[in-house]
Amino acid sequence: MFTRGKFNRLTRNEYIPEIIIIISILIIIHVCNTYYEYTGNQYILIDKNDLNEVCQLYPSTLLGGKEEIIMSEHIEWSDNPNVQKGGIYSPNDCKSREDLAIIIPFRNREYHLKLLLKYLHPFLQRQKRSYQIFVVEQIGNITFNKGAIMNVAFQEVLKIRSSFGCFIFHDVDLLPENDYNVYECDPKTPRHLSPAVDELRYVLMYNHLVGGVLALNKEQFMKVNGWSNLYWGWGAEDDDMAERIRNSSYYLSRPPNFIGRYKMIRHEKRERAVNRYELLNNWRRYLSDGIKQLDLLNYTITSVHKENLYTHILVNLTRSSTDRLEHSIE
Repeated sequence: MFTRGKFNRLTRNEYIPEIIIIISILIIIHVCNTYYEYTGNQYILIDKNDLNEVCQLYPSTLLGGKEEIIMSEHIEWSDNPNVQKGGIYSPNDCKSREDLAIIIPFRNREYHLKLLLKYLHPFLQRQKRSYQIFVVEQIGNITFNKGAIMNVAFQEVLKIRSSFGCFIFHDVDLLPENDYNVYECDPKTPRHLSPAVDELRYVLMYNHLVGGVLALNKEQFMKVNGWSNLYWGWGAEDDDMAERIRNSSYYLSRPPNFIGRYKMIRHEKRERAVNRYELLNNWRRYLSDGIKQLDLLNYTITSVHKENLYTHILVNLTRSSTDRLEHSIE
């Protein structure tokens, strides 16, 4: 309550020091945020397309961060009548900007996948993206090899539709909060779409972070030679990709933190890669270990099947699948 005593103190300027301190703190916070966004190369994409028939980069259907994300304890597969079988969608009131492939590496996370697709399909439709969602699942080995199956998915996706121009590699446990975070490739450089995750206090932890959601066009993906095929287990495959991007003369871009916000679905950590530090220290082998070396991997595509909300790619990959590749770069 604003009492007479407080009013008298205010008129005698007794609150001036406190006001100056508060304003100074706010200025420091703003300067720090601006500096971090500058060093993290964070900026909003600009729509440079002047053709009226092409979908706007920021259409009027966007909600910003107004949609509430509810992580129910139990969830069923959502029904989205606008999505064609296989997780395919294109807007019917404007010409799509590009064909977008969403690639989700997956294993034993059905709850996460249900929740992600519940929010991701409407999110992309409000952005008027023309897209297809691919879920690539590994069988044949207890230990997960995220990089290898994403390389395999990239290759298989282009066999399905060669017109895909943008590829977004999307962790199954991250839910986008703000649809102004447009799922589109930056023509100048790979774009890290998830700089601000709630579990990390919505701040970019370090400038070379690429984990979570990463967008590259075909030229960029081939130039960095895709992902490493050699990380068996969790950890460091994303940092390896960051080194590939940097060494390929790209300066990774991102949306500002207030736009690139994500909620993380809680989960148990996977088994850590036992050789992650050795591999990361030798990341310069990247031209000999990636998408261009898939012919040295021993794997099989068990099936490619269109589900209601996604296209399912099942890959049989065992620990011995990378033996020939490992011997070739020793």
